[in-house]
Amino acid sequence: MVKYGLGNRIALIIGANNWQGIRVSTALAFVSEREKVVLVYKKVLRPLDKKADRSVIDPYYEAKAKNADIAKSKLKKINANYIILESDISYEDSVKEIYSTVIERYDRIDVHINNAAVDD
Repeated sequence: MVKYGLGNRIALIIGANNWQGIRVSTALAFVSEREKVVLVYKKVLRPLDKKADRSVIDPYYEAKAKNADIAKSKLKKINANYIILESDISYEDSVKEIYSTVIERYDRIDVHINNAAVDD
């Protein structure tokens, strides 16, 4: 018998900064199929950002933290099995840390969605 749906897979979604549109739809679709979801968003200040005008940069990073809080709230409401990580994938060590965290917690990654982009 063919079973439709994924069921009990580990989905890693990188680029979950904006908790709207495809990001929320994808995460909710996975958890509706009993998937475990790992969302990665960037709130970490990069060295370049540290030199920028704080009046511009601080609201940007505060918005990213609010988006993570929205994600947590939505996922908690439906009893999802999830992790939300704060990271900057422009650094190789950060990417290694993401994978180490996911493998340590779940032993594998079955689905990887790289939805990271440069925000203007």
